[in-house]
Amino acid sequence: MIAVVARLVAPLFALAFMLAGAVPVLAHAQMLSSVPAANAMLAQAPAEVSLVFNEPVSPLVITLIGPGGDSLDLTATTMGGETVVVPLPAEVDEGTHVLSWRVVSVDAHPVAGSVVFSIGSQSGTVPDIAAASLATSILLWASKTALFATLFLGLGTAIFALAAPLPDQARRLAGAVNLLGLVVAPVSLGLHGADALGVTPMGLFSPDAWVTGYATRYGLTTMLLVAALLFGLISLHRFRVLALIGWGLAALALALSGHAGAAEPQWLTRIAVVLHIAGILFWIGALLPLSIWLREQSHAADRALRQFSRFIPFAVAPILISGGVLAAVQMGPPGPAWLAPYGVILAAKLGLMIALLGLAVWNRFRLTHPALEGTIRARGQLRKAILLEIGLVLIIFALAAGWRFTPPPRAIAAAAVSAEEASAPLYAHAMDQEVMADLVITPGRAGPVAIDIGLTDLLGAPVEPLTVELTLSAPELGIEPIKVPATLRDGLWRVEGQTIPLPGPWDFTLDLRLDRFTLARVRTQIILP
Repeated sequence: MIAVVARLVAPLFALAFMLAGAVPVLAHAQMLSSVPAANAMLAQAPAEVSLVFNEPVSPLVITLIGPGGDSLDLTATTMGGETVVVPLPAEVDEGTHVLSWRVVSVDAHPVAGSVVFSIGSQSGTVPDIAAASLATSILLWASKTALFATLFLGLGTAIFALAAPLPDQARRLAGAVNLLGLVVAPVSLGLHGADALGVTPMGLFSPDAWVTGYATRYGLTTMLLVAALLFGLISLHRFRVLALIGWGLAALALALSGHAGAAEPQWLTRIAVVLHIAGILFWIGALLPLSIWLREQSHAADRALRQFSRFIPFAVAPILISGGVLAAVQMGPPGPAWLAPYGVILAAKLGLMIALLGLAVWNRFRLTHPALEGTIRARGQLRKAILLEIGLVLIIFALAAGWRFTPPPRAIAAAAVSAEEASAPLYAHAMDQEVMADLVITPGRAGPVAIDIGLTDLLGAPVEPLTVELTLSAPELGIEPIKVPATLRDGLWRVEGQTIPLPGPWDFTLDLRLDRFTLARVRTQIILP
């Protein structure tokens, strides 16, 4: 029997380690920049729009909304990756356009936004973008809560049957719960797709939601969970070893998508998720049959309680160790991000877990021994405590389902670092035979920028011109010269509110009116990312 079990479990752990070596991802993708930049004013329509992210993403919905409010779906021609390239139609009207985008990261979480740019002239108003559906989000949260409950109580009961006998009522209830899970799992997949697309729950009646949900990493998670629930259902009546396969599949499935399994280092976090889920499945799976067994005094009931008391330390230890590892990785170093919704949910979940563990310790060391000796009062108290454990667990599942909508602090911190890097200034130097200019472009990339100009002579002494005019041009990009005056502020000449629409080589020319009769000119070329 041990050899058979080893042959069944070995491929699952091999697959887990293989998945741990998958490509690195950062949960919750962040857009770093776009070409053209946000709010850019262009002389002519670009051939394409590029969106740069901090990790590979796949396009879900890409829509170009014109000045008149008409929309054009560009999803089919859009290419995914770290840079999402959106080809634009040959004929694009003058005015303000909005490129509305919705993408999904490798960890199956959707991200949405828009890029506004104008061609020729700016329109009076920016077209409205429809917000994501709150009803879809609520139903998705409810479906994930129900899926967790059916998985851990239904499949978990089948797993507990590997170690202890089940009462007939528990077997029937677990079968019904597994059947419910087989319905909830695909519904959650459809809702996941509808949420990814940002549509209402009525989107479930469209194949797009189901296709989109299946195309994300959550699609594979759902298929594995369905298989695990099916194996659990069958094992309740025959082939008990199928529950062992379902045990491994369920733990593996939940490591494939979501924040925890996507965090780095993945060799650690994905294995930690597998161990965490495996331990919870045994613990929670024992609660339903034990609550029924404790209503009677029999050899089978005592054996089930004795087996649970024997094996539960081997389930709780991995839960606590892996949970600590995952919490440390997700929270990252202490900082303001800890006060984000993710941290609040984690704090509430930890509080309930402490209560749950305290209750479990009380049950094991104060009630289990008297209950096994046949004390009716102890058995009644133990049963009430186990029912309370089930209630606490259901609340924990509801909290855990809420993590689907909240980026972890480590992702927030990573986004802040990416934003800081993207906003870092770019420095340049220009000079002629008489004047030197130090330019600081903030941020140092295409888009809206501020340009500070410090002027000195060749010996470093300050130069005080009457006026300064900056000319920007990009002949290689087909952009004619743009002339903007600079204003003197705190000893520096400054250009504010200027948009550099495209990355690439730009010629910077400074015309300095040193006095009524002298004009100096300095030039340099700057390559903007």
